[in-house]
Amino acid sequence: MSLIPTLTLTLRETEVIRLVADGFSAKEAAIRLEIAPCTVERHVENVRLKTRSRNRAHMIAQVMTAQLI
Repeated sequence: MSLIPTLTLTLRETEVIRLVADGFSAKEAAIRLEIAPCTVERHVENVRLKTRSRNRAHMIAQVMTAQLI
């Protein structure tokens, strides 16, 4: 399934997904961004839903393919 061409991520979603793509855990990303780990998880889930991805790995692949990070 391909991405919708007009897909956009918020600045915070982009920051979170970059860290996740770099291998940071939700807790590590939260510390770096000074937000709660559950907030990181919420951003990840929002991006997963926007990209219609099956899991995190698929989400990262979709976001990278669309050159959003």
